[in-house]
Amino acid sequence: MGQNKFKKYFSILICFLLITSCQYQWVEKKYIELEKVSFGSSIKDSFKNKTVRYFSAGASEDNMSLKILNINFRKKNFYGGIAARAKQIEIIGELEYIFLSSTESKNGVLKTSGWIPVNESNPQSELMAQKTIIEELEFSLLEMLAQEYWLIES
Repeated sequence: MGQNKFKKYFSILICFLLITSCQYQWVEKKYIELEKVSFGSSIKDSFKNKTVRYFSAGASEDNMSLKILNINFRKKNFYGGIAARAKQIEIIGELEYIFLSSTESKNGVLKTSGWIPVNESNPQSELMAQKTIIEELEFSLLEMLAQEYWLIES
């Protein structure tokens, strides 16, 4: 009788795990398939390569295409203290996009920002930190763009 209960609960557990894993595969997609993905002339190749992780061009059912018009990063210094020296740097990223379909078009601008402290004693490390945060902001903008796509689809 103890084995029957064990088999019963074990089979329920296995069925539950299989059902949840199947549902996860149905919902989770690693990338979004669009009819066409195009870029503006000022977009760097490194950003184009990162975009492939989120959006792929090919035959899709919904005939929606994406055009990334522009991506800009601005640096803003914040001053403080007795000598009014730069204390923090904010880097602001902006991405302009257009989603086009046969029936409608949706354009917009996504913005994100990141902060780093100023390193007066080692300016080279500060420059490297700025490059690193720009790369992170690019991924953040692409994730936000994917969310925009899902909002349009729903």
